[in-house]
Amino acid sequence: MRMYALLTEPIGDISKVMFYESKYRVYLFLFETHENKGANADYCYETLEEAMEFCNEELNIVEEQWVVINDPKDGEQHDIFY
Repeated sequence: MRMYALLTEPIGDISKVMFYESKYRVYLFLFETHENKGANADYCYETLEEAMEFCNEELNIVEEQWVVINDPKDGEQHDIFY
C-alpha cells in the first residue's frame, strides 16, 4: 500500500510525504516539493502505526489528509507517482 499527504504549510523543507508499506517494513519518503520528483529523505519503520505517529506528532498530518494510491509496478521507484 502507498499513500501520500500534502502539508498545509511546509515544515522546514518538507511539503509532501509518502508511505510505502512492504511485506517487511514501512518506508516514509519526505519531499521538498509537491511536484512529482524523487524524495529528498526517507525513513524506515517497523509498523505503519509508528510511521503515522511520527507524521502526526512531527508534521501535524491528520488522518483526513492521507490519499491512498496504487503501489508501483515491478521495477518502478516507490517514491514516484506513476
